[in-house]
Amino acid sequence: MSDIALPSHNFYARNYPLKVYAGVDALAALPKELQRLGLSRALVLCGRSVRERTSLIQRVEAIAGDRIAGVYADISEGAPAERVEAAAAMAREIKADALIAVGAGSVIKGARVVAMLLGENRSVSEIATVHSEDKPPVSRRLPAPKVPIFNILTSPTSAQNRGGSAVRYHGAAHHLEFFDPKTRPKAVFWDPEALATAPLSLMRSTSFEIYWWAFMCMGSVATANPLVEASRRQAWKLARGAYRRLHERPDSNTLIDLCAAALLQNRDEEDGGQPWSCQLLARAAYASAVGVFNHYPHVTQSRGYAAFAPAMIRGLGAVVPDVTRSLGEVLGIQVQATDPVLADRVADQLTLDFSELGWPTDLGDCNIPFSDAPKILSFALRNYNANHDRLLDRHADTLLACIERTIAPR
Repeated sequence: MSDIALPSHNFYARNYPLKVYAGVDALAALPKELQRLGLSRALVLCGRSVRERTSLIQRVEAIAGDRIAGVYADISEGAPAERVEAAAAMAREIKADALIAVGAGSVIKGARVVAMLLGENRSVSEIATVHSEDKPPVSRRLPAPKVPIFNILTSPTSAQNRGGSAVRYHGAAHHLEFFDPKTRPKAVFWDPEALATAPLSLMRSTSFEIYWWAFMCMGSVATANPLVEASRRQAWKLARGAYRRLHERPDSNTLIDLCAAALLQNRDEEDGGQPWSCQLLARAAYASAVGVFNHYPHVTQSRGYAAFAPAMIRGLGAVVPDVTRSLGEVLGIQVQATDPVLADRVADQLTLDFSELGWPTDLGDCNIPFSDAPKILSFALRNYNANHDRLLDRHADTLLACIERTIAPR
């Protein structure tokens, strides 16, 4: 019998209704969508910069007219829980019957939690995923109906049509996680004028997350089911080509390609691929990056991704040689799973790739106390997407060593 890994043909797939409006004047379809569902009191959610530095919110208000009942413009990076709760309070006050999220990842995932708070009428801590020592985390069921959500992207993001969210939290947990499939949007809008409002730095950051995930998922493409394999290969093709065109002000086609790559990553999940836990190296790097991002606001999630991917490949690559070999092949190097220096070769090549894209591959300049490494590890092990089955617990010592190397001062 061959020892070559074969695609899985035992899987469960599900599809959710979603409308995608892309291209010139895509936002013109927004009032039709609101009218179709009989919605007349929508709350617009956004960040301060979108409200104060662009005319996009005025455009949304002009297009949707009196179907807009209010604007909450104070959701900041990471979607802090107190801002999300304030948005939910405003939604209750104006009797909002819909949410229109205008922004990138933080605003869009924040809108989902606002919908959960409205529907369940409980606090964030009462509806968040429950973590216990030595037991798999439990995602709370949230049965109440949720108001419809519409997402207008200002930058490509994989947050655009998911059912799960996480918010920054002021308590010891550092962040809270939520899941409710009823908060998936009714429609998303890839409007070139809206996508052009984000600063290039934000575009590069959110788009790097898409590029990063597309790359990491290629490490397990050989064992993906037929539907997932198609999504992963196309997502990588789109992200690889488009991201390298972001060094200057990108054209609308580039941004829409990145939006499409992100949508394919979410379709991967719907088709049974579990992209957020597709392989050990992705899990470890993702969980560590999120732990840093949620605890140290000056470090973006993309910066964490760039730093922890080579570190985890170097530390754990030998544990999953087939995955490591596949990542090396994607990077264009010929490697064998039996190569004793396989992990170092792939990590070195990835470091070069990220550096050429402008991303440092350590966090030594971020002033993270070296003594915080155990705390970061504890945060990583509490990540539902990456450690829902406690797999990372088995590699905790290696994760800690990788975290220490990554945050060590230069």
